[in-house]
Amino acid sequence: MKIVKERICPLIHLNCPPDINCQQCINIQQYPAFLGLKSVFASQSQLDKKTDSEEYHNQQQTESTSSLSLITSSIKILSSLIDDNNICKEVVNISNALHSLSKLSIYKINIHFNQENDIQTFELRKWSRVCLDNIWFFGDASAQTELVNANYARVLVIAISTASGSGEEQDGWIWSGLNHISQFLNSLHQGRNYNASFLYKPLLARRSDEQIEEEGANEEIYSQLISNGKFIGFSIKDTANEAKEKILNFFIDLSNPKPDWYEDQV
Repeated sequence: MKIVKERICPLIHLNCPPDINCQQCINIQQYPAFLGLKSVFASQSQLDKKTDSEEYHNQQQTESTSSLSLITSSIKILSSLIDDNNICKEVVNISNALHSLSKLSIYKINIHFNQENDIQTFELRKWSRVCLDNIWFFGDASAQTELVNANYARVLVIAISTASGSGEEQDGWIWSGLNHISQFLNSLHQGRNYNASFLYKPLLARRSDEQIEEEGANEEIYSQLISNGKFIGFSIKDTANEAKEKILNFFIDLSNPKPDWYEDQV
């Protein structure tokens, strides 16, 4: 957790007061969520220090739980701030930020201690992935490159596989993972003309395909082709089929007839 805090805590430099002349200041618009982020960091700094050995042991456990809560709260607030390409750039430019979010999205996955800890770690994984999803959705071509470097496709596959084997909001988590795999690969294969638009990225698409294959996604996705599950009216089976088509890397020649699903993706 120490390394994670060192990588996430630079976010405290969002909108530092001008009079302190902070060299690491990151200026963004003052959102209500940003003020909440500052509040989280301020409350964390008020933790009492104890030296007695027994109290110190208890403090370590308390600080571990508190650190987990701090990081989760900070990332949740960060996810609400990422709503345009300029903010995406600020986050992407924080050293190792995306790699940290990627690691946090699989933090202590399938490791269970007690109900409270399981809920906390699930929330940490969930909001870390939401941050990555938002960076994909709002980010430009450079953000897509950094997502691939941070193994975003692998994160999506793991989200599907763990949801399939546990009670982590199963249908919603599975559908979300499948849908993001489909949309992510589609944007890399064909480019994107909304939000921060960019041209197709065949090399990034190939690297993502490799990440998906290495993580055993084909088996996970094929297992969902017989699913009867639904999420807010969307069929998991249909979404799995779309993800399978993207993984199979359909490069459509303009002279060839297009399958029905293609028209819905462009």
